[in-house]
Amino acid sequence: MNEKNQHGSIFKQLREERGYKLKDVAGDVISTRTLLRFEADETSISIAVFEKLLKNCGIEVLDYLVYYYDKVNIELSEFTKKLNECLRTGSPSKVVTECKKELKKNSIELSERLSILMALHGTNWKEDKVFDNNKRIIRETIESTNKLGWNEISGLRFLIDYASREDYSVEYIDRIIEDCLQNIPVRNYLSQYVGVLYCDLLHASLAFLSRNGYYDLAEKRCKNTLDLYYENPFLLNRESLYFDVIGILAKVYLRQNKKEGVELANKVLKYKNIIAETTDDSWCKQLMEINYKSFCEVNKTGIDFEF
Repeated sequence: MNEKNQHGSIFKQLREERGYKLKDVAGDVISTRTLLRFEADETSISIAVFEKLLKNCGIEVLDYLVYYYDKVNIELSEFTKKLNECLRTGSPSKVVTECKKELKKNSIELSERLSILMALHGTNWKEDKVFDNNKRIIRETIESTNKLGWNEISGLRFLIDYASREDYSVEYIDRIIEDCLQNIPVRNYLSQYVGVLYCDLLHASLAFLSRNGYYDLAEKRCKNTLDLYYENPFLLNRESLYFDVIGILAKVYLRQNKKEGVELANKVLKYKNIIAETTDDSWCKQLMEINYKSFCEVNKTGIDFEF
């Protein structure tokens, strides 16, 4: 069965598991006959109608999507399988060879281009024309769309993470920040998760402003972001996101030899240290060390950190 046409049959499984009858779910939304045809994957229905059917089953859209992707059989592409195998071997040359082979094909999905970009970064391989061209295509694809989707947000965040002044104008980065600020507020159950993805892109953009010397704008946008987080108590991982932005703002000040940066850095380090000691988790301890070193690298005040 084609994966694109399985929503009806998957919905039927969900309905039956929850013990709902056809007539109760159809209600006054659609006829029982149309619902039968939909569940047999013989016809399609509008998103608006489908959302009403989910509501009649007491199901949120996000819950349905999780259920759907658990049930439907989606095979990994051959390239993804090979790339995973290469990554498991820990051999950079094998990863590079497989990625170059894939990039020679005429038609490549954005998701695969992003996988190549991230895999190559993980190998610390020195980029060449083939990989530079892949990055260019990803960037052009993202910039050509009016509305960022899941892949575009993830890809843009990755590109901005390692970008310099020459790569993006400050006006473009600020437009991205404004877009993120508009899309982060929690409006419903699903927007909680989409919002966190926008938070990652926002933090990458704020860090871009900081490391490239746009200090006044970086300070302003960090404060905008902190205000937004304060106004959205239902945002997932809000406390962690809040301290991430405090850390970016600390670096803005530290790079300018302002003692406020030391004060903010101390707050971040104390928070990270409490988590590391409480959880006794090696990864949290490693993150704590990374944060400390990153503050030290940009600290122009000559004042030591205390935490």
